[in-house]
Amino acid sequence: MRVNHLQPRLASPRDDWHTWFGYYDTCPWSRDSLRLLAHRARFCDRFPSPTDPCEIGFIEEWNTDAPRFVTLSESTAWNWQQGARLQWAMIDGAERIVFNDRRGGRPSCVILNPDGSEHRVLPEPVYAISPDGANAVTLDFARLSRLRPEYGLPGLTDPHADDPAPAGSGIDSLDLDSGERRLIVDIASLDARVAPGETAPSGGALHQHVNHLMFNPSGTRFCFMHRFERTDGILHSRLFTSDINGRDVRLLFEGMVSHYAWRDDETILAWAGRRSLLGGATSTRSPAQSAMSLARRTLKPVYYALGKPRILMNKILKDSYLLIGDTEGAPVEAFARGELMTDGHCTFSPGGGGGDPGRWVLTDGYPDMKGRQPLFVWDTSEGAGVEIARLETPRSLDGDVRVDLHPRFSRDGGLVCVDSAMDGGRRMYVFDVSSITG
Repeated sequence: MRVNHLQPRLASPRDDWHTWFGYYDTCPWSRDSLRLLAHRARFCDRFPSPTDPCEIGFIEEWNTDAPRFVTLSESTAWNWQQGARLQWAMIDGAERIVFNDRRGGRPSCVILNPDGSEHRVLPEPVYAISPDGANAVTLDFARLSRLRPEYGLPGLTDPHADDPAPAGSGIDSLDLDSGERRLIVDIASLDARVAPGETAPSGGALHQHVNHLMFNPSGTRFCFMHRFERTDGILHSRLFTSDINGRDVRLLFEGMVSHYAWRDDETILAWAGRRSLLGGATSTRSPAQSAMSLARRTLKPVYYALGKPRILMNKILKDSYLLIGDTEGAPVEAFARGELMTDGHCTFSPGGGGGDPGRWVLTDGYPDMKGRQPLFVWDTSEGAGVEIARLETPRSLDGDVRVDLHPRFSRDGGLVCVDSAMDGGRRMYVFDVSSITG
């Protein structure tokens, strides 16, 4: 891995606010690249309450020494990892701004015109929108709030809290015109899918949830995670895909799946591992597998004290980046083996401006033992990569309030935007990678 550390530009105002974009799966830039979507809040060191607002807006002059935040609205339906699911979307033939809020005491979706006026308010929250704006999907934020609070919305009550795999909860389609919500994939049906090598439904009595919905480039299918915590304390993940109606649901991978991205309509890049050393989710484990699971639980505090060195997961449990085809039973192909050896938030280059779509992979890593977060760009055509930064982050901003880099390409692939706490507060920074990506 070649090292070529680039100088980041501060893209958000240096003021008393904490400014961030959110997750890595959407682009913060407008289509003309003049505006950079962002949230901002007055605090950064605790989890938000149901009444804590964050401001919704965009940054103008982000590429100058005097960036300016333009406030459009507020939201009380947000978290540190994904914000309010703030995103640009083509809706009714125009580029609009979409985010979640609480209206009438319940999570809702707000669609704004770029001038801040409300185009439409829907009575349900949104998660992901297809690239053409034709389809949208959402999930059970109340259940997510109970089982994975750093991705949920505080203050919600799970109506299925006594049911480990409810038939009335899962993934819903969301009509962006009417706001109609329709359940298309339920958790009970996912639990009933038995993977090869297993002898029983995946979760059984373990409480399960879905998360991380992401459309493929053409918007015809989406992938998602089905997850639960095993009895030995290990988070078990299953990667699924579905068509937009929930009729063709495919189980692609079972074991450990973390972050992922569509390379094209048929292939997903994911940090994943079978973890055969730990045994399956519900099958009887050998004495060696049980001992390995116990060792992993016992050593977890040491692992965190060392700064969560994900390279250990690569070396010991054989987690790595894998290319996974969108077909059940398809061969799995190793990606950048021996080079990209830590879990990260991966994204493929969009190929705008005449570039080569999918040639470049952008990803990051969790803090090393010195508290530095790495940032990488990988060239799939050459099979080589560049470490473009290692950004310091304070130990105090970890856990539910952690500041992941969540790197995102610009629409032409020449810029990279990250969230970082390198100066002690949440800020947005931009790297010019055009000298690498061309």
